[in-house]
Amino acid sequence: METITKNKALSSVDAQLLTTLSEQGQDIFTTRMAAAVLGQTSLAVRKRLHHLVQRRWLQRLEKGKYLIVPLSAGLEGRYTENELVIASHLVAPYYFSYWTALSYYSYIEQPSHTVYIATQKQKKPVTINGLTYRFVHLQPRKFFGYAKVWIGEKPVQIAEKEKALADAVDYPELCGGIIHVVKGLWRGREELDVNKLIAYGLQMGNRAIAKRLGFLLQLLGLGRQQHLARLEKSLSAGYAVLDPLSPRQGRHDTKWRVVVNVPENELLDWRES
Repeated sequence: METITKNKALSSVDAQLLTTLSEQGQDIFTTRMAAAVLGQTSLAVRKRLHHLVQRRWLQRLEKGKYLIVPLSAGLEGRYTENELVIASHLVAPYYFSYWTALSYYSYIEQPSHTVYIATQKQKKPVTINGLTYRFVHLQPRKFFGYAKVWIGEKPVQIAEKEKALADAVDYPELCGGIIHVVKGLWRGREELDVNKLIAYGLQMGNRAIAKRLGFLLQLLGLGRQQHLARLEKSLSAGYAVLDPLSPRQGRHDTKWRVVVNVPENELLDWRES
């Protein structure tokens, strides 16, 4: 790989840093990684990185993390990496789910200005290039069911189809509401393993998942009776609202212990449009 050059002031040390990181495939890197390349103190490296940000050779993603702006961005340095690739460097462990995963699988059509990242860590949202990266803290019992996919030549981790929908049933508000969850279930009906979806929902340990999922699968005519029976056996006495974004008012479904707080015609009428 040729040493990076551009019509902006770039010292030989800066060129060495950017070239080395690029050759290593570290287009997104940390201050510590830069210090390892240069063999300089953290203070000296931070000053150097700050200068490179000002010169638009780098974009600061968050404290201590940077993105190399490629030559193709031109003198103005207008460039951003794919949002999933960026997000994969913001927290670990992680996987993408909720609206982000449903969109990836084409189960949801509406675009979102938020990237939803499931993680076992507490982390405040980060805004980069107008997109909000929201970190959803999960207990260990819920943190499973994800796989590696490739964005170009870069790997990221995303929920399996069944886990993405189980997560969506757990937190419909992170998918735009229960209507989008219904759409996701319906659009994925030909490829989903409903038994696996149910198993994932039960493994997560939230009784509200079983109630919502059982109601929705029955409503859509998905899953065999023996599969639905597994959900029904797990139900607790209390009622769960179908959609946490709507008021707790509506018909009480006694079989699935769900407060149907969304007009029932709205749950299915979209299929006719």
